[in-house]
Amino acid sequence: MRVLGIDPGIASTGWGIIDHAHGRLHPVSYGTVTTNTDQNTEARILLITQALKGIIDQYQPKSVSIEDIFFLRNVSSAIPVAKVIGSVLYLTSLQQISFSCYTPLQIKLALTGMGKAQKHQVARMTAMILGLKSGEISDHVSDALAAAVCHIHTVQGTRGMTK
Repeated sequence: MRVLGIDPGIASTGWGIIDHAHGRLHPVSYGTVTTNTDQNTEARILLITQALKGIIDQYQPKSVSIEDIFFLRNVSSAIPVAKVIGSVLYLTSLQQISFSCYTPLQIKLALTGMGKAQKHQVARMTAMILGLKSGEISDHVSDALAAAVCHIHTVQGTRGMTK
């Protein structure tokens, strides 16, 4: 199974492709789509959507897993992220790819077993599971890969997979 994980953001959207075969996880490719703050929201969302379409076309994932919105104080910053999530949902629907959305709590639990894990703990566990060096990837990429790992663990019903 090949999964595209996405950490949605209007300024920077992280993405990562993971293959799962025979109980092993293998990072295929990952990166970040960055938008220009001088552009309006619509242009930025279009850029993100077009970039993700290119990634989907190139890597042909069977599933897309995205980190859901989490906000406590600043609702206005969550709205553009919600629009990005909507564009990804639309894109995956057009391409007939399964789409799953996971809360930060679900991702933390799937990777560390602790719902209150700190961001650096999730990043370290993501790197360890995928055989990457700690600090090798950006926070956005780490979050995207974590969303993909969470999806695989959820679908497989196990947390014991390794690289």
